[in-house]
Amino acid sequence: MIMDVRARWNGMSSTDLDALCDEFGLTHQMAEKYIGMTEEEVQAVLQPRKTNRKAPRKGDSYVNIIYKMMADGYADDKIYYYLRHIGITDKTATIWFYLECISANNFPERKRMLSSNIQEKVYPEGVIVIDRSSLVRYILTADSKKTKDNKISEHIDVLKECYPIIGWGMEAFQRFHSALMGDVPEEIDTFIADYKDSELKAFCESLQRDIEPVKNAVVYDVSSGFVEGNNNKFKLVKRIVYGRSGLVNLEKKCKLAFLPKQEDFSIADLI
Repeated sequence: MIMDVRARWNGMSSTDLDALCDEFGLTHQMAEKYIGMTEEEVQAVLQPRKTNRKAPRKGDSYVNIIYKMMADGYADDKIYYYLRHIGITDKTATIWFYLECISANNFPERKRMLSSNIQEKVYPEGVIVIDRSSLVRYILTADSKKTKDNKISEHIDVLKECYPIIGWGMEAFQRFHSALMGDVPEEIDTFIADYKDSELKAFCESLQRDIEPVKNAVVYDVSSGFVEGNNNKFKLVKRIVYGRSGLVNLEKKCKLAFLPKQEDFSIADLI
């Protein structure tokens, strides 16, 4: 259209902008822009823009599998469970969306199955399922007041026999916990020496970089808990008064939060 507008304008006997706008359905602003463009600007507009490659869709890795299995006569549930078997972890709704679309667009006469008919995964009778997160939580629980998972407690010996890494991890955690909660800082050095070449290498290197603060935590009863608590309280106050009269309100709010228990505190000073 740009070239047509410019050619028509150059060929008009009178420079009637209103007539040009009526002919091409343009506003005065757009028409003036087209007429005033240089040749370089026109060529730049006419050049096709380079766009980024289209982002891959979630189903790109298995839409062909769905199509081929439908062509071979497999039912929706068979296709769904096969995709799960080969490691497709997309949500059920996503997989079912592709099943519905491919079936409707390519096999309109094909018998369909509702997604609600997909059954839940049921383990055979007698199979005990222990998920990884529960097992890790069990291993890393040292507080005697916290109740441990009874199911894991009943089978922990079998688990350690089948997976020796579990017993190794429990021993490593118990040793570090005992060293950190004890009163002999040298035990931290012993722990680092024993585990520096194991799977805990990165953890040991991190401990070594901050060895003095770690040992101080073992030796001294004092901690930064009070300071960190006040820090958190201050940040909360700051978020509450964000955008409200700047530092003036922030100062008053902090005084209300931190100073009321002091004997010489007066609410009148903040008014």
